[in-house]
Amino acid sequence: MFQYLEDRSDIDRAHKKLSRTMRSAFAKTATRDIGYPGGRVKGAKVATNGQHWFWTDDCDADAFTQRRLNWFGVLSEHPGVSITVEVNTTYEGRNDLAAGFFARATETGLIYLLHSGRVGGGTEGVGKSSFLTWAVRKHYDVVDVVDSSGEVRSGLIVMPIEGQVAAKSAARYIDLVRGFKKAARTGEIQSPQFLKERREFEHYFSEGRGRRKGRRSSEIDYISRHGEIVDALQLWRSAKRLPRRCRIVKNVYIDLGVANGNDLVEIFEVKPSADRSSIYSAVGQLLVHGRKKPCRMTIVLPADESLAPDLADALSRLQIDEVRFELTKDSVSILDQ
Repeated sequence: MFQYLEDRSDIDRAHKKLSRTMRSAFAKTATRDIGYPGGRVKGAKVATNGQHWFWTDDCDADAFTQRRLNWFGVLSEHPGVSITVEVNTTYEGRNDLAAGFFARATETGLIYLLHSGRVGGGTEGVGKSSFLTWAVRKHYDVVDVVDSSGEVRSGLIVMPIEGQVAAKSAARYIDLVRGFKKAARTGEIQSPQFLKERREFEHYFSEGRGRRKGRRSSEIDYISRHGEIVDALQLWRSAKRLPRRCRIVKNVYIDLGVANGNDLVEIFEVKPSADRSSIYSAVGQLLVHGRKKPCRMTIVLPADESLAPDLADALSRLQIDEVRFELTKDSVSILDQ
């Protein structure tokens, strides 16, 4: 899970690390005019690795959306270069008019630069939905980021803001956008196969959109209250009769289990949402750690979220049971089916 960076000082620190990382990895400097719709930055000193370039600066004071400019592109020997992708970020809070934003991975604390997927270019078919479909085709994941109000913004990870190979991720993203724009020019994104993939992506995206809104109470609280949910689950399961010679177990691999000796006979996996990625993750964990037969597998989900029909069918085929939890400000309840 990812949390949106909104505090001005946090964003400022993130951008400074981003800039240092890029200038360290793109250690050469080239002077180029950077062209963009409606204007040109003359004599910009871009950081480059000889193939790709990066440039950052503050926007004009009279710009409609105040943002820090983070421009990425492909170097040429010409005196002018074009922007492949803009991943501009706001100075504070959330403003979706800026395509870039920073987010922290809650499990690791690492901070990433993300891009909403909004790509311009003026070519027929170029747009956010088509680009995100292209990105998924190229093995990128669309991730959800929760802001302080509980609203969710989706995006693609451009790069971590620091690390020895961070800039390689940025270069790969530049090539991703470049490849998409080329596919738009050649008409590939108007092919029947690509249009089919886009329809499938749009269906998937719209399917989860309702569940992605206003999830702060379940998602954000889950991060800090996961142990509380597992404790409630343990009390709930302990109140029921255990099989003979069995005991409740927990370890780093499973949220809760019932074991006979060293063998699991029941396994529970708690997830913060009933969305597709959470279910995929839970199924994998249950099948890996509940691999010995017989072992009853159970997924524990929020009570106020419904499963997509195909996910419900899959759980049924795999003989994975459901248990629901209800999370309030003061308590956690495990609901009997």
